[in-house]
Amino acid sequence: MRFTLPRDLYHGKGSLENLKNLKGHRAMVCVGGGSMKRFGFLDKAVEYLKEAGMEVELIEGIEPDPSVTTVMAGAKRMLEFQPDWIVAMGGGSPIDAAKAMWIK
Repeated sequence: MRFTLPRDLYHGKGSLENLKNLKGHRAMVCVGGGSMKRFGFLDKAVEYLKEAGMEVELIEGIEPDPSVTTVMAGAKRMLEFQPDWIVAMGGGSPIDAAKAMWIK
């Protein structure tokens, strides 16, 4: 299933595999607590992005209702890394934080 709002959201079985089809050089992956890591989704996402030929950086530990401090720290890292893609995983907080980081 795919939603477009003006950015693309992928959801459901097989959605992570779409990451290996992205074109670019760098990807920043934003995640919340440990569930994406614990269940292997984060490792799989990183693997697919690397398969696409990308250098990957992580922003982990995005809290529920992300703070301004979290957003600004992530924005600084994005500015330094200059990602072609921003991938947010694990729920609304990482997605909202990633969008705010991108705007900054």
